Amino acid sequence: MENPKSKKVLLYSLPLMIALTLLFFLSKHNYLLYHTIIEFFAIFTGLSIMLIAFTTKELAENPIFTKLGILYLFVSIVDFLHTISYKGIKIFPNWSANQPTQFWIIGRSLETLGFILLFFSPNMKKRYFSLILVVTTILSITCVFFGAFPDCFVETKGLTPFKVITEYILVILLAVTIFKVLKIKDSSVKIFQKTFVLSILLTIAGELSFTLYSDVYGFFNFLGHIFRFLSYLAILIGLVIEGLKNPVNAIISQLEDERRHLRQLAYYDQLTGLYSRNFFEEVLKKQLAITEREELFSEIIIIDIDNFKQINDRYGHLVGDEVLKFVAECINQSIRSSDIAARYGGDEFVIVLSGKSEGAMNVLERIRSKLKQHRFDFPVDISYGFARFSSTNEYRTAFEKADELLYKMKNSKKQIYQ
Repeated sequence: MENPKSKKVLLYSLPLMIALTLLFFLSKHNYLLYHTIIEFFAIFTGLSIMLIAFTTKELAENPIFTKLGILYLFVSIVDFLHTISYKGIKIFPNWSANQPTQFWIIGRSLETLGFILLFFSPNMKKRYFSLILVVTTILSITCVFFGAFPDCFVETKGLTPFKVITEYILVILLAVTIFKVLKIKDSSVKIFQKTFVLSILLTIAGELSFTLYSDVYGFFNFLGHIFRFLSYLAILIGLVIEGLKNPVNAIISQLEDERRHLRQLAYYDQLTGLYSRNFFEEVLKKQLAITEREELFSEIIIIDIDNFKQINDRYGHLVGDEVLKFVAECINQSIRSSDIAARYGGDEFVIVLSGKSEGAMNVLERIRSKLKQHRFDFPVDISYGFARFSSTNEYRTAFEKADELLYKMKNSKKQIYQ
């Protein structure tokens, strides 16, 4: 049975392949006409990205839409200048093949800068994003018109080292951006993940093609323009399909993000990253069931930070919070993934070591050893108590015993300090 998805891909790709083949033969017959057509295709696609992004931002409710629209608006402006200044058009009679090549570098650099801002600074406000692109575009175009931009193409010699090196730098930056895109979990990017990766790969292919030509009417120049157009087209199709045709997927993905956030708030203490007290009780029930079923012993450890009130009073609550986070980090690094650790309240922590553990004292020694490596201007130490249990009925007794031992240690330390 024929795969409907494969049939759909064939339906879309066949006209595109025919169009590209016709463009190839056109480039052999009249390269200037080919270049003008492919450039206006690309400019039209870039402006379509802008229009769709701007007109559907409320519908899609995706913050990346508007930024993409802003980016491709400025890229399309530079692409237009590249097109009308191309060798043979004669709108700028005193210009050579150098200026359109300079505009090409500006356009690709602007696009790469936009990707970097989108994916490495996703929370950047739109006005700052726009300001950076506006300033970069105006300064770059001004430099070309006043002859201050570095030469990119010299007649009879071909591409300059500046142009080739810049292309390779852009390729490296785009490759790094792909890895960043693949690691992003945010739904606003994740639903376009394949789209962005494909678009960036096509852009890289175009950049590499443009490092190889010596004739502005040559094959690699033809190929580079095709790759660039396809990279725009990938973005446009991604916006239409994922942002408009499949808005439900975007909503589901956003709801999933919210669910994960709420789960994080409910299950974990926001300051220390350990389990919250409420979720600790829930996880403990499962641990107790395993302990009873497999007839194992578990151990409970209760930890309290020494002189924590004095630390807060003398150094302030911000330093106190740092101490809490540091102690939690030491605890987390000293237990196994099967053990349970929670902030029980204030400066009190609870650990339950699952069966077949190495023993509470070994864990505590490891925690105290890590505490000695503190970064504060005062000593950080803990008092503790621990007890063993093997059933739900024994747990409460073990908790009370560990709590009693903890306070005995705290009281003995107070007597020493006095």
